[in-house]
Amino acid sequence: MEEEHMTHKPNPGWRPGFSIVAGVGWLVFIILWLAFYASNYAWEKNVAIFLLSILAVFILLGGTWALWGIRQIPKEGKDMFKIFGFKWRVQISIVIPFAAMVFLIVWFWYYAVPYTVWQNLAVLIVTLLVMGGILGLIWTRWGMKNSWKFDKQAAYYCKEEKEETDEKED
Repeated sequence: MEEEHMTHKPNPGWRPGFSIVAGVGWLVFIILWLAFYASNYAWEKNVAIFLLSILAVFILLGGTWALWGIRQIPKEGKDMFKIFGFKWRVQISIVIPFAAMVFLIVWFWYYAVPYTVWQNLAVLIVTLLVMGGILGLIWTRWGMKNSWKFDKQAAYYCKEEKEETDEKED
């Protein structure tokens, strides 16, 4: 019975190992950068390099796990993508944070120098607020209109999880 249950578990394969290597590699890069190269650059450029390194790791790990996760979506979950407006909202929810990060990298590399730390912090906060506002605008009305469909999905997954728990207990 236990073997039967194990065959239903998705196998992430090489992805956990890749994630560990990427995370440790990122930390090594940051430590080496701070130790040997950061003093050659202004603080604004160091912030840009730090953000760029986060973006690179995000693309590597996000892309790797997103592709795997999409393959794991059951039929009931894939039906969500057929609901009008869901797919483009998901796509925009990926593009907007990416664009915000690129904007911040460009800002800190090229434009931040004549401004104070506090003004640059204000640019960072405003960028995050604008990003959150845009995402909130595109999802709020749609979410209120379609929340019952999410409730249906949640009920399905809760039922499936309960059945798996009951099987384990038997």
